[in-house]
Amino acid sequence: MATRDFGKWMREEHAKVAELSGKLRRKVAAVPRSGFEIWLGELRREFEHLRAHHSRHMAYEEEGGYLAPVLERRPTLSMEVERLRSEHAQLGRIMTALHATLAELSADDRLLLRDCCSRIGMLLSYIEEHEGRENLIVLSVFTNDIGTKD
Repeated sequence: MATRDFGKWMREEHAKVAELSGKLRRKVAAVPRSGFEIWLGELRREFEHLRAHHSRHMAYEEEGGYLAPVLERRPTLSMEVERLRSEHAQLGRIMTALHATLAELSADDRLLLRDCCSRIGMLLSYIEEHEGRENLIVLSVFTNDIGTKD
């Protein structure tokens, strides 16, 4: 993928994750006192949107890797890239566990739901931190390539 195309894809990818994460963050922050069953259905849908996006992202990574341009330019960053890939797998495992938990919850499971919402909040924090590390490594590699660093 050309540098310009890669940069555009990365921005769009992170914007989509930010949008999905924002919706989910607002949902878990506003647990209602009534209409609980409707809210739980909406929470499940919002979570599934994020999970499906992550699955597509992983499929793309397995096809050749969105970080391939980083390794092409800086093979010495292979350990950092591998760490990011490992985090993707771990995020997927967390999402799978949360998906299973959400599927089991009922409107009467108030404490379990609060626990699940806390875990979703942690997941969103992990995703944000992960994307920050992705951005840093990509920015570092491509900034060096265009000569803006010594």
